[in-house]
Amino acid sequence: MIIGRKFKKNFHKINGFTLVELIVAVGIISTFSGLILPSFLNWVRAEKVNSYTRELGEFFRIVRLDSRRWGSSCMINLIPIMHNAVPKGRNYYGYSVTCDDDSPTINSLAPAINNSIFQVTNKNFRITPNGRISSDQPIVVVIGSQNYNSGAKKLNCLIIQSPTGHVIRGKFYDTGWITNEMEVSKIDQDNIINPASCLPS
Repeated sequence: MIIGRKFKKNFHKINGFTLVELIVAVGIISTFSGLILPSFLNWVRAEKVNSYTRELGEFFRIVRLDSRRWGSSCMINLIPIMHNAVPKGRNYYGYSVTCDDDSPTINSLAPAINNSIFQVTNKNFRITPNGRISSDQPIVVVIGSQNYNSGAKKLNCLIIQSPTGHVIRGKFYDTGWITNEMEVSKIDQDNIINPASCLPS
């Protein structure tokens, strides 16, 4: 019985935390959360940019293949979308495709775009029936995070070579034109989107 009392007494001594220990633990967790959360958010934003870039490059490739398959000419047009104009829960698309054969399936394959990213291209372009790009210069698409200036330093670009249609993925290094309220989708009117600023990654 004496042994049982000693065990019970010792058990109560080592079980639980003091109020000071709890306060210290909560303080440490709060500090680490404050340091880690911004990095995590920037990582998520960067991954959204990477994901959309991959999907867009694949979309352009599919349009070329479909154009060659059916021997039709397709016009790829960027759809202008203002800043924060995409309603939550709805799929908006940054590109529309119009082909001679009126194929309805191509547009359904376009990647959805939302308010968290932006895209800027230098021009619309046509794909010929043999899958070549009808343009006097390469097509450049720049994709970035709407939070670029606050930490998500991810600015991807796609170069679509003319006339081959070969898609090159890279990083865009001219950043002085980025504002805090970028349009979600637009065509460059100021000749900022230059192929020379897109370096392959």
